[in-house]
Parts: sequence; structure tokens; C-alpha cells
Amino acid sequence: MAVTRLPVAVIGTSWWADAMYMPALTASPLAQVVAVCGRDRSRTERFAERWRVPRACTDPQEVLDPELCRAVVIASPNDTHRELAWTALDRGLHVLCEKPLALTYADAAALARLASRVGATTLVPFTYRYMPTTRFVKRLIDEGYLGRPHHLNMRYFCGFGMSGEYLWRMDRARAGSGVLGDLGSHFLHLAEWFFGDVRAVACELGTLVSRPAVDPTGLPYEPADDVAVIVLRFANGARGVIHVSAVAHEPTPFAQIHEMDLHGSEGTLHHVIDWDRRQEVRGSRTGEDAIRVLPVPDDLWDGGPRAPVKATYHDVFRRQGKMVGEFVAAALQGREVRPDFGDGARVQLLIEAALRSAADGRVVGVEELESEVG
Repeated sequence: MAVTRLPVAVIGTSWWADAMYMPALTASPLAQVVAVCGRDRSRTERFAERWRVPRACTDPQEVLDPELCRAVVIASPNDTHRELAWTALDRGLHVLCEKPLALTYADAAALARLASRVGATTLVPFTYRYMPTTRFVKRLIDEGYLGRPHHLNMRYFCGFGMSGEYLWRMDRARAGSGVLGDLGSHFLHLAEWFFGDVRAVACELGTLVSRPAVDPTGLPYEPADDVAVIVLRFANGARGVIHVSAVAHEPTPFAQIHEMDLHGSEGTLHHVIDWDRRQEVRGSRTGEDAIRVLPVPDDLWDGGPRAPVKATYHDVFRRQGKMVGEFVAAALQGREVRPDFGDGARVQLLIEAALRSAADGRVVGVEELESEVG
């Protein structure tokens, strides 16, 4: 008998699992969360009780079981992703894994190859690809609004690192990098989605806010970057700049703002989401004398009501079923969905190029790293 609901296990009980994955999975008529795994037993049991999940445990091996589930969501800290994803794929499970897939490009590429070999449905949740305004920008580019791409400038500013406390996301050994991978990964993915392959990367990283010299266990650690500026050279000749910061005061409901400027031979596009009042795309074609608002087409809202800006992610990921819901449907049908592990490995390649550029003080060609891994 065909399975009509996908049995899913969730590894991780963070605020993100609570705010994104559980609401999206429970909103999907095609998913059934059968187990949750976390490091702290009492927290995990409370999490399971709140979401009415029948099984709670602290050992991931218990849930990476094809007798229990057919798919797993990995929302644990970065340094656990590679091992968990590898085990899940090796056991025949479909996998949604938070970025980064692994702390190195070599490991991320190996995961992508394994996923392809076993025929698993995989997804790496680059969430901003799914926002209606972002999808509209992509549509306009594909329709030729910009003409030949010239350059893009993308900014993601937020303030989660302002306090100066220890954050595992700012611990180089646990996270792989700081804001470069945490926020920059999203816009690196969008940059290639918009303009195509990147051939070379230059990067400067900074640590502007002082943090404790030791982690909560008393051990010393290497603080990672809280600001990054990345310069891209695309295969089509276009240039790009991505500026990300975790130490920017942005007094909006989510304490962040996203802005993008894209230019080409035939036009200009400006995009902004401030998670408060502004969520829009503006543009102008060559020969026009003014920038005007370009209304987002109804179909990119799936015909539903347009949520207030700060509630857009509820609408997109719960009502519309984007990302998580699409992964569930694809896994049930045994088909691919994007962005997959190949896309996740590609972003990790760009992050590694940026890290090498910052360390060596030079422009790093993407092919240089690709040839090293083979």
C-alpha cells in the first residue's frame, strides 16, 4: 500500500525547529512527525509534548531508523550535520539538512555524491529563495528585465551578535565560520540563482564585538567573524558584492533588514524586506526616467491573502507549504527538489573560497578548490 503521509523524524529542539520545522510539518497534510531528538532529555520531552510527537530521545541513532521514519530533518548544530546526514542517507532516508551540510567543501561534496548515488530526496533550506519578492526578482531576471547582468549588491544586516556573549554560531570550530556561513550562505545561494556560476571570490572578515575568551565549559575557542564583505566575479563577467553583519542595529520586528540592488544592460531592480513596513520590488528599464514599484504577481502568493510583512514567513512556509512542504511531497513521490545537497555543497565551496581569500589576502578562483577535491 502506498504511504500517504511521510513519517518524519526531527533532530534538534532549537528555537528554529520550534518556529520553522514543527509548524510547517504539522501544517502539511502529507507529513507525520513520529520522533524528535535533542541533546537535553527534559527539553526534548517538553518539546515533544508541546507538539504531540509520540517519541522523544537523546540518541540520534534511535531516530535514524528506516523502520521508524522515511525522512529526517537535521536542525542540530553545524558540526553534527555531516555525520548525521551521512548516516541517514546510508540507511535509505530522505534528508532535509540545515546549512552547512558539513564544515568543509570536501565533506559536503561527498554527501551530495552519496545522495545522488542512493537516489534520496534532499533539501538544504536556503529560506530566502522562497519569499514572494525574491521569486519575483528571479522571474524578472529570467524574463530579461535586466538584460545582460552587470552587477549586484546584496546586504543582510542584523544584530544577533551585538551583545558580545558566547554564541556557538560564532565559535569557529563548531560553526565552521561566523556570519559568513550563517547569513552569507543565503545570499551566496541567491547570487548564483540570479546571475549564474561564480568563478572567483575575494573576502574580508571582521570580528568587531569582543566575546568571552572561553566557551560555557571553560575551554578556549576561536571567535568567528561577525561581519563579512564578499566580492564575486561571475562566469558571465558580472560582478557582485555581498555584505553581511551580525552586529548591525536594525530596530525591526526581526532585528534585521535585507536589501538588494541588481543592474544590467537593460534595467535595474531594487528589492527590500525590512520585516516591518517594506516588502517590495522596484525597477526601471533603460530609457525610463523613474524607478517604480513593480507589484508582486498574485500567483507568487499562491492566490492567498498578502500577509503583513512580519508574518510573511508564516504565510509562505505554513499556508503555502513552501520549502518543508515541498520536500515532504517530493520525498513521498521519490523525486528531486531544489535546492538540494548539490546546491548546498556549491554554497560551501563558495564559503571555503571566501575563507581562503580572507586568510591569504588574495582573490581565490573557485576552480582552485574544485581541483583540490576532485
